Amino acid sequence: DAMQVHIRQLSEGLITGLSRPTRQIQVTGPVLGNYASVLRGIATGGNEFFFMTKKQASLLGIPAEFLRSAVGRTRDVDGNELTEETMAALDAAGRPTLLLSLDGRPMNAFPPAIQEYLREGEKAGLPEKALISQRRPWYKMEVRRVPPFLFAYLGRRNTRFIRNLAGVVPLTGFLCVYPHKEETSHLQALWRILQDPETIENLSYTGKSYGSGAIKVEPRALEQLRLPSTPLLQSTHHQLELF
Repeated sequence: DAMQVHIRQLSEGLITGLSRPTRQIQVTGPVLGNYASVLRGIATGGNEFFFMTKKQASLLGIPAEFLRSAVGRTRDVDGNELTEETMAALDAAGRPTLLLSLDGRPMNAFPPAIQEYLREGEKAGLPEKALISQRRPWYKMEVRRVPPFLFAYLGRRNTRFIRNLAGVVPLTGFLCVYPHKEETSHLQALWRILQDPETIENLSYTGKSYGSGAIKVEPRALEQLRLPSTPLLQSTHHQLELF
């Protein structure tokens, strides 16, 4: 009873993906990559060291210029919008919201508080960790522009696009969606499409499915996400094409 059998044409299976359900709808048309590029969130290699609460940053004496507002877990964002109020609530709950974002200058060129913290990291063996060991110097953080949209993936429920109204950078629990144009009208038009139920439904043909409904979508695959072609959104597509 737990097995499902689908009889399908090979041509359809190769286009849809043989590990995905049979798709009887038209598979041509606009894809997200026509309007935006996608990157993964920042991989710190050691969240316990680089991702901290406001209280931790204050106790350590880390100057604000070396900190970026960030979000780490998809469950830290309940809805489809990430706002300053969301971040304030996370701060109040003691959740980490600040990323230690250092450049590649020599350690002795940083303020004393940061030098001391980096020495603690070295004593804890952070430079030997797999991802961190590939960086030169080991504490130099990846850089991402603030993405207007985030994509929460590999969640067991509520896989979704999120509008980033708080101006934060995400860690690897999210993908960054960067529209090719950032005019307000363009962002609003694309946001309308990203919230369409058909867009979310099409994720099952783009990502890798896991147990309990979890979906994992890689950046390049998300760029191939088919967008709705319903008459209701034709004017929106046309508006996007104008940019």
